[in-house]
Amino acid sequence: MFCANCGSLSDANVCRVCGTPATPANHMDLATPILAGWWSRVAATLIDTVVLLIPTLVLVLLLGNILGEIAALAAQATYMVALQSRPDGQTLGNRAAQTRVRDALTGQVITRGQGVLRWVVIALYSVLSTLTSAGTKPLLAVSLIGVVDCLYPLFNARKQTIHDRLARTIVVRA
Repeated sequence: MFCANCGSLSDANVCRVCGTPATPANHMDLATPILAGWWSRVAATLIDTVVLLIPTLVLVLLLGNILGEIAALAAQATYMVALQSRPDGQTLGNRAAQTRVRDALTGQVITRGQGVLRWVVIALYSVLSTLTSAGTKPLLAVSLIGVVDCLYPLFNARKQTIHDRLARTIVVRA
């Protein structure tokens, strides 16, 4: 079982890491989900990036840099949140990689709030890197945070990114 509080492996009585008492409502059985591998997640992300690239470029060209980037972020949010909070929990990238996003506690469809939280964390990297592109140190720090988020599933028992942990979601094989 996994702890709903910290996402760590826990036993039947208490989380081994944070000490949260185990209850059926806040733990999910290990056998329930088949977690998506890191490469599947990377493939889904790359495909979604390609899918969103053309609309993003069109919006920036039509509306200019700042307004176009704001409109592109809104379009990206709509795409990610709307598709991941549907019953199949899949963007086009998830479909191609045969993965889906699920609630980490129940294994069910994520809420729109969870989808928004997942997206906001990722969007912050993009916005901060754009705003800090003039200076190298802040840009390096923001880039490092993005890399850590991307690599985090390699070291997490539930193969979650930081944005997954914050939104209490997991990515499973479809």
